[in-house]
Amino acid sequence: MASLQAQKEKKYQIGGFIELDHISYFENNDIDEEKINSRNQGILQLEVESKAIKNYHFFGGVEIRDDIADPDRRRVFLDEAYIDIYMNTMDIRIGKQIITWGEADGINPTNNLNPIDYSDIIDTDDERIGVYSILSKYYIDDITIHGVFIPVFQSSIIPATNSRWFVDFPQQAILPTDEIVPALFELQDFDEPEKDIRSAQFAFKVSTTFKGWDFSVSYFNGFDDLPSLYQEFILGQDGVTNVLITPKIKKLQVFGADFSTIIGNYGLRGEVGYFRTEDHKGTNPFIDDSFYQYVVGLDRTFGSVIGENNLFIILQWVHQIIESGEDVPNTNLNNIFQESFVGRAEYEINNSAKFIIEATHDIKVDNTYVQTELQYDLSSGLNLSLIGDFFNGKRKTFFGNYEDNNRIQARLKYSF
Repeated sequence: MASLQAQKEKKYQIGGFIELDHISYFENNDIDEEKINSRNQGILQLEVESKAIKNYHFFGGVEIRDDIADPDRRRVFLDEAYIDIYMNTMDIRIGKQIITWGEADGINPTNNLNPIDYSDIIDTDDERIGVYSILSKYYIDDITIHGVFIPVFQSSIIPATNSRWFVDFPQQAILPTDEIVPALFELQDFDEPEKDIRSAQFAFKVSTTFKGWDFSVSYFNGFDDLPSLYQEFILGQDGVTNVLITPKIKKLQVFGADFSTIIGNYGLRGEVGYFRTEDHKGTNPFIDDSFYQYVVGLDRTFGSVIGENNLFIILQWVHQIIESGEDVPNTNLNNIFQESFVGRAEYEINNSAKFIIEATHDIKVDNTYVQTELQYDLSSGLNLSLIGDFFNGKRKTFFGNYEDNNRIQARLKYSF
């Protein structure tokens, strides 16, 4: 009887984590008093999982985040809540979920199904936002056919105007006549698709494995989760031009493919996407031109580096090709990585400590981002991380715009 009770209890699991973060910036923003110069936040993540019924699986997660310094980042929401139904040749997942596609490391041209919380632009590892959707997988021998239907669109969260990650508008504007005039910019409300079936999105993917190679091709039809910024010029009575900035969500299609394999001691991976925007002819100055983006990467784990410790290294090349042939600024989140080397190294200091360094350098616009992290396991489930973020580049480049945001972060996390 006790054995049956123990088996029943294992069908229900409750977990999650508690996290405390402190961030200090090396330079305070003393010019704009509204800008936030630190962060002290706490996160509580509660997760419940159930396999109490055969062929069914339920998962739910709720996140509570309180940011003392930045009220705009406070939230209480349902992260994920879905049910899996397992059949002989098909699985179906229904509910709010995070769907991850792609084989590259961190930069995934085929991963376009979930919006992202960009309120802190570089702290997005666990910030994908679940969407209400239906995910189906149909199995035919070594082939898996994925289908996704998202009935209602949801956009990503962009930094608020009082955030250090919001780049202030300039004091001048370039008119359509190429004349440079004094200007006052005003940000208008978002122009988004209707929150009903008219904003439905769908995607398909076919994946397979052949002689140690994993392949997939995919197609996404929906909307760009980031807005295009439309400008309207109005001449004021004082001679200053008012520029009304209206963020508008536009339609997007993505044709993608990826692969990964192991060759000897090396891992090889690659991913490509063709982003067909509403401005595929390159005639609208406010919408991104259609573009190609591909990523190729090579990784290896080196054993017994300084004693018996392991060192993992991955190097990637990211290249973006604008279909119209025109140069575009890399200040747009869709155009950060134009001709970039991206690398990451993880060194196991001992069984309890790890040092990680990640770096990105775009050779086209000459800007760089480096993150260092020291992780230490204090005890079972309790981890301390010390993180440094460093930016360098010319102004009007993506990372160069954030040179004043160099910072250090301390994170204490208990997982249960």
